[in-house]
Amino acid sequence: MIIKATGEARAAELLGESLAKSPAFLDLRRVEAARDIATTLSKSRNKVYLEADTLLLNLTAPMNSNLEMRTREAEKKN
Repeated sequence: MIIKATGEARAAELLGESLAKSPAFLDLRRVEAARDIATTLSKSRNKVYLEADTLLLNLTAPMNSNLEMRTREAEKKN
């Protein structure tokens, strides 16, 4: 249990460092989660109807807002 807790604590530290260095890491994790959800649903024999927000499929929203923010910052500099 101690080894497992130590490993989980270290993983949390590394995740925090990754997020601090690059917010794009969070976008990557969202893409991975959406891919896993889509894979699971594609193997199901049942029909599933979910919102894109529920499935994290609105993946471009954070990227679009980051792009808009960078564009505004670039315009302010010019």
